Amino acid sequence: MQELAAGRFNSLSVLLVEAAEVLPRRAPGLPDEAFERGDVPMTKQEVRAAVLAKLAVRPEDILWDVGAGTGSVSVELALAAPRGRVYAVECDPEGCALIRANRQRFLARNLTLVEGLAPAALADLPAPDAVFIGGSKGSLAAIVDAALDKNPDARICVSAIALETLSAAVAALTAQRPDCAGEPDRRQPGQGRGRAAPHDGPKPHLPHHRRMT
Repeated sequence: MQELAAGRFNSLSVLLVEAAEVLPRRAPGLPDEAFERGDVPMTKQEVRAAVLAKLAVRPEDILWDVGAGTGSVSVELALAAPRGRVYAVECDPEGCALIRANRQRFLARNLTLVEGLAPAALADLPAPDAVFIGGSKGSLAAIVDAALDKNPDARICVSAIALETLSAAVAALTAQRPDCAGEPDRRQPGQGRGRAAPHDGPKPHLPHHRRMT
């Protein structure tokens, strides 16, 4: 539009501007079958709904989805922040292709694909208001550090299927805020591969931290 406004045209020229097509708004937690999936792991509907609730996404937020996979969370974040910007960080070529396909399917024009491996791929991103970490390739602590270095008040949600991931999240956030202590707000909507958090017995100790759910 700025280029058009600066141009020179015949006095009889007519410009027609039509509103871009947008999908109707709905509650978070789109059905799994609504997304292009392929063989890339996807965050399931119940988890996506919980992630959106815990991150408390606002319409103008800057959001990171690290280890974006198919882009299902990225799309939901983009729909929840129509005046914001979502950065989907993914290193797998098949995942990147699926993110592009799902971005187009849901007309998520405020979703930017960042192809690369975190934390290096995060260096040039703007400071986030909220961050979802769905995959870290063993670099969870460095990703948390990168997010909080850019914005110490960023809200962070980590998806942890295995107890090892939960322990790594505890260590990463404790290193940033050693004064935090308390019980985790734990959700286990489905059973996955790896050693899942038990339903019974003592709960894992997790820092009470408003940036972590």
